[in-house]
Amino acid sequence: MNTLDTLYSRRSIRSYNNEKVSDEEVKEILKAANAAPVGMGKYEDVHLTVITSDKVLDAIRQAGVAMTHNPDSNILYGAPLFVLVSAKTNGTNDNVAHSNAAIIVQNMALACTELNLGCCHIWGGVMAINSNPDILASLNLPEGFTPCCGLAIGHTDTPYSVRDIPERIATNIID
Repeated sequence: MNTLDTLYSRRSIRSYNNEKVSDEEVKEILKAANAAPVGMGKYEDVHLTVITSDKVLDAIRQAGVAMTHNPDSNILYGAPLFVLVSAKTNGTNDNVAHSNAAIIVQNMALACTELNLGCCHIWGGVMAINSNPDILASLNLPEGFTPCCGLAIGHTDTPYSVRDIPERIATNIID
């Protein structure tokens, strides 16, 4: 795929099959994460946590159930892999930290599209993680880091294809 085809094919995938994401695929996804721009080049202010542990993934799912009060909630959509992006934040409204994390997730999502792996940018799961001290402790995050966003990833039977992109964002041009 060329870059624009990848951009126009990317979409949120919320169903995954049982095929394991390979170590090589994870390596490519993490390489894409590391290619993302980070404010002032402070890569030491972001941290990736690759989660494949069924125990931790289930704990996140259960925290989502508790948060939504919906026993059928599956906040990670059954993905076998979740990459959590954490950052050093200066409070809950640290735009640079959250922007860095979002850009990293977008780079990983584009890599997943290129690799034909399903993925979905996750925010609710991160809220569930942040509300559960036991899950936070199990992640062994460096001190001072806060989970900001993440990407659910897995093989899918849903194909990607280039699609027409409508103008959805209100825009004004100042000459």
